[in-house]
Order: sequence, then structure tokens, then C-alpha cells
Amino acid sequence: MKSSGTLRFSPELRPGSHRRRDGGSTRWWLILDGDPELGRYLRHQYLIAHRRVRSLQSPLWGTHVSVIRGEEPADPSLWGVGEGERVAFEFDPMPREMQGYVWYPVRCDALLDLRERLGLRREPEPPLHLTIGNG
Repeated sequence: MKSSGTLRFSPELRPGSHRRRDGGSTRWWLILDGDPELGRYLRHQYLIAHRRVRSLQSPLWGTHVSVIRGEEPADPSLWGVGEGERVAFEFDPMPREMQGYVWYPVRCDALLDLRERLGLRREPEPPLHLTIGNG
């Protein structure tokens, strides 16, 4: 399946705050904001697939692709270059679950190229994924 999203560097958890509950920060995070309607549709499909007894709530940042999770780039001066740009991606139509989150594996050379330009390993750990919700 195909979709697209908008790059958002250092996403805030609350207005004006990057501080996480565990004391960490979202300063060196990069997400690709996904289509909210796609997220609603996929959460609804999940509910139907689970006979309407397991629903999901939207993630804190809404439907999104996790690109960078707390990795400081080799050249911080490049951080934020591309903010707000649209990026197309493909995702596997079969959902996966881990630690209460439901997500889909993502393929996107543009996001992997961006990681490399920032001086990070091409492949993140965990791999690129579209998060749609948690139970």
C-alpha cells in the first residue's frame, strides 16, 4: 500500500515541551506525520478483524512513521532541513503488534537517504514503521 506524510523534526509531546515521562527528550526525534484518515481507517479495520472487542486509540503524535528515535546526527547543523516536506512511502498491509502498539512495516528510500545525510546508520533499529495506535 502507498501513502505519504510530512516531516516533523523534534516533535513536541505537549505544547512547548519535548520532555518525556521517563525524563528523556524528543529533541533528536524525526517523525513523518501520516494521514489521519488512513490511521482512522486502519484502526477501524483492526477493530473489525478482532470482532469489535479490541479497539485502538490514536498514538500521541497521531498516525506516523518513526524515522529517528533519539539519535543525535553527526552534523547537527543539518537538523531540521526538510521540515514540512512531503515524502511518499509504501507499507506492508499486514499489521504487527509489539508492546501494545500496532504498526506496519514501511519501505522508503527517501527516509533512509535522509538518515544517511544526517550521518546516521541507514537502517534504524527498530526498522521504519507506520504506527497507527495502541491498545
